[in-house]
Amino acid sequence: MESIDLTTALVLVCSFLLSLLCLRTWVGQRGRPDKFPPSPPGLPLLGNLLYLTREPQLQLTAWRRRYGDVFSLRMGPQDVVVVNGCAAIREALVMKGAHFSDRPSLLLTNVCDCKEGLIMAKYGKKWKSFRRFGLSALRHLGVGKNKLESIIRHECMALVTCFKDKDGRPFQVSRIIQSAVCNIIASIVLGRRFESDDPDYVEEIERVDRFFQLFLDAQPLNFYPALRHLPGFRGMFKEWLEIDHKSGQWYGKFIEEHKETFDPNNIRDLIDMCLLEIEKNGREKNGSDTYVTEVTIRHIASEFFDAGSETSTTTLCWALLYLALNPAWQRKVQEELDTVVGSDEIPPYSRREELPYTEATILESQRIRTTVPLSVPHCTSSPTSLQGYDIPAHTQVWVNLWSVHMDPAYWSQPDTFDPGRFLDDNGRVKVPESFMPFSTGRRICLGEQLAKMELFLFLTSLLQKFTFKLPEGAPKPDLSGEIGATLLPKPYKIQAIYRKK
Repeated sequence: MESIDLTTALVLVCSFLLSLLCLRTWVGQRGRPDKFPPSPPGLPLLGNLLYLTREPQLQLTAWRRRYGDVFSLRMGPQDVVVVNGCAAIREALVMKGAHFSDRPSLLLTNVCDCKEGLIMAKYGKKWKSFRRFGLSALRHLGVGKNKLESIIRHECMALVTCFKDKDGRPFQVSRIIQSAVCNIIASIVLGRRFESDDPDYVEEIERVDRFFQLFLDAQPLNFYPALRHLPGFRGMFKEWLEIDHKSGQWYGKFIEEHKETFDPNNIRDLIDMCLLEIEKNGREKNGSDTYVTEVTIRHIASEFFDAGSETSTTTLCWALLYLALNPAWQRKVQEELDTVVGSDEIPPYSRREELPYTEATILESQRIRTTVPLSVPHCTSSPTSLQGYDIPAHTQVWVNLWSVHMDPAYWSQPDTFDPGRFLDDNGRVKVPESFMPFSTGRRICLGEQLAKMELFLFLTSLLQKFTFKLPEGAPKPDLSGEIGATLLPKPYKIQAIYRKK
């Protein structure tokens, strides 16, 4: 009798929850404006959720061809507006940036207090303060200056040595490049570098990788938070919290060390910049409009480290793969480097205009495999309109950068690797408005300048010393990539053949 009662109770509870969900979905749909963007058909209750579990950027771009540059999705009980194409994205993020620059409230970021950082902070006075502080910190710590360039050069030379030690044998480049790029960010954020075999450092890099993958895998939790109690999703949610907790401990150790050795007259890194700002606020008795606190230090530090390392690493891995697949273009870049700067010293970033083939290679690598295809989720902060459609406040917005970079209206044969598309008739680099690897508008990537410097110095240092090719007899790599929060190349092996002169 007790088991029958329990079963009956479970059925009643499930029926109630299902009815509640149906009601919420119905109410949400009835609350749409009359001129709300069209939507592809979906499944009952789930809407379009299951259609986006694999390669969502391709599915969204396919829907764009049918429903236009602005359409909507039903993600369970919530509406999401998808913005595609150069014109619509610029209208939303640039011309109407005041309406489209907010961030949505997501379970996965809320449980980690990500709103205390910069990337997921709500749009407003606090975010603007963080943004100013972040830009000021990067300038102070040498972004765009010789001070930081020397740090990047050091990691470039260490990477060249590591590649040379492979002695032409096939190897996977991703983790080696990631370790080098992470050390640049670590110098900025933590004031130190790590050896590639440091176990704590390796564990944190692995956590970064898993964090970006889980953000997509566990995406349904952002629309159905109750799923975190069910098998499967429960494990992912627990892992997400464990990653956040362990990363917090890792950064906490460095923050405590910085507190003990802090000297306001000797600012070493980003953590010191944060501590100085907190001290300044204390002296001014909250007269400052800066919102940096001890709670925010960890989030700001981890965002710089995670986002700054993952994106540059991914672009470099794609660039080497495409160069190996296009040996004729690789030789052109090497000949340019040999002629203009030689092979003894890495060319300074200030000479990039003298190396148009090199620059065009970087740009095409960013275009053909957009590192963050769907950008970071946006949200409307007030009722607005876009391309003739009405969009309510607090509507989640996805910006499909992939649709811009693979648009045949702007890029002839967009699936073909062709750096020459970025060169004008005089051989100079030209960058069209339809190129936006760092997104655009008010939320454009804070680390754009740093990433450009890293990509240039790493790629030139490697191509000066090595010719990259795929192992003999190896199958052609799958260029579709692996999608998480970023689009990674699928694991591949490459040979770095030392160039003897």
